[in-house]
Amino acid sequence: MKSSLLALVATAGTMGAHSSGVANQAATKPNIVFFLTDDQDQMLGGSFPTHGDATPMPKTNELLAVNGATFTNMFVHTPICNPSRSETLTGRMFHNLKQTGQFGPSIWGMHVNETKVFDHSFVRSLKEDAGYATGHFGKYLNIMPSDFDLGAPAGYDAWLANPGGDYIAPSFDTEGVEDLGYPDGSWDGTSDDYSTAIIGNVSVAWIRKVVTEDPTRPFFAYVAPKAAHEPFMPAPWYADAWDPSWPSTEPRDNPAWNASYDSRSDHPSDIASNPLLTDTAATLIADIFKNRWRTLMSVDDVISAVYTECESLGVVDNTYFLFTSDHGFQLGQFNMVMDKRRVYDWDTRVHLLVAGPGIVPGSIIEQPVMNIDVAPTILELAGITEITADLADFDGHSVAPLLLKDHALALETAESWRDTVFFEYYYVNDNDKCVQNCTTEYNYPDEESECGDLSVQPNEACWGGCDVECYPTESTQNNFIAVRKMDSTGTLYVEYQNGTQNTGLEFDAVDFFELYETTSDEWHIDNVYAKVVGADAARISSLSDEVHAWYGCSGSTCP
Repeated sequence: MKSSLLALVATAGTMGAHSSGVANQAATKPNIVFFLTDDQDQMLGGSFPTHGDATPMPKTNELLAVNGATFTNMFVHTPICNPSRSETLTGRMFHNLKQTGQFGPSIWGMHVNETKVFDHSFVRSLKEDAGYATGHFGKYLNIMPSDFDLGAPAGYDAWLANPGGDYIAPSFDTEGVEDLGYPDGSWDGTSDDYSTAIIGNVSVAWIRKVVTEDPTRPFFAYVAPKAAHEPFMPAPWYADAWDPSWPSTEPRDNPAWNASYDSRSDHPSDIASNPLLTDTAATLIADIFKNRWRTLMSVDDVISAVYTECESLGVVDNTYFLFTSDHGFQLGQFNMVMDKRRVYDWDTRVHLLVAGPGIVPGSIIEQPVMNIDVAPTILELAGITEITADLADFDGHSVAPLLLKDHALALETAESWRDTVFFEYYYVNDNDKCVQNCTTEYNYPDEESECGDLSVQPNEACWGGCDVECYPTESTQNNFIAVRKMDSTGTLYVEYQNGTQNTGLEFDAVDFFELYETTSDEWHIDNVYAKVVGADAARISSLSDEVHAWYGCSGSTCP
């Protein structure tokens, strides 16, 4: 496999005084690099803040966490790929982007009306309102403009994008990267090409090109590897990597992992009825956990490579680096083998690291933020005070006053910042994960494999091509709106309505409720709704009013 990340990424450059390289951007707008991973969990130990010293991303930890700011209460508004990414690009909540029925050629639009997204992202404002050179490298949305015979959306100079695609022999839609070896239209890799390495190498090459061509022009790079998404294919050079200090399994010393029927009896839909995890399922989950970390080792290389290139070009001191994920993940929690889609912290809580000028190294920011806050934050960091590009009003708010040590509104913003985040989700498909009677044969590393054990192919330690011993991910009851509060009890209040957004759903016939006090119930075991609704009906009424106020908000009316 030839597409390993360039050797320059083996070590990261040091922070502090940096060489001048080819550019001196002190008087220009800052450059911005936005890294977005897929399915990278925080609560299970796969991101930041790290759980102890174990991390598959030590270079990122040093470059962005130690030397930047860590948000400890970062959440996504919707815990699944396409809606979350659409919300991040537009700064808008799901109810302001959704549509009834299917958008595009498959269910993977997940109820988002992408005509509100494609040409209406914050990236367009960076280009049109501030003159940024802009590039997208990696996963965009699960439904692509090319599905409608469209090119890159408005606002992008460079476009190497796909809906996630394959780790091995990836394909990309391409535009504006012909001089980097990728002709306009599309590009198809071979089994020698590894997606994360392609994305990293093109990102580095494009940054080098734009800075060399015009050192005074700021750039924005959106770098989005597939990792750590299913099927969790590590680069072959990391296939057997495992530091002896790393945990041998995903976290199991908690009541949510392989939870008893009794502990799940007051939980919604298929959670209450999921079977207990068998030894086969548990072994597969552990293998998946390890392969996810191995995919993130390549992301660590990419982040280090991009940072190092900015150092070499002399622009690192005028560059902001942001790093987050589109949502979290589950590995055995409430007896779901894998995936996301649920309201619980392991699916909704993610990392957010930000490093750059004016940010105090090692700072910790505890205010609760959401992915809808990313777009207004980036535009403020870019110095854009008036948006003329064709964007809708943001539902989110800039966190720049919380980040920058000398921001004029730092104190005022910290004191008035919201204490609550809001979740919204609509059922997509059952997505059963089966672990027995697996008949499909795979051949890693020459092709993708839906198996946990990649050392011997074919084998039966898989979930692809299996139809026995199945664990559902969701049912049609899994449509929810919810508030997660940073109050003394850590309130998580959820309203569910059975049905499907394919025919329209507005949470006007709610049929199931959850209430957790997560300060004392970190793993969401004790649904106290039934107790509280009888003892403190006013509290429930207030929470219901609040969640529906969030559900009805738009633009300046959103908290």
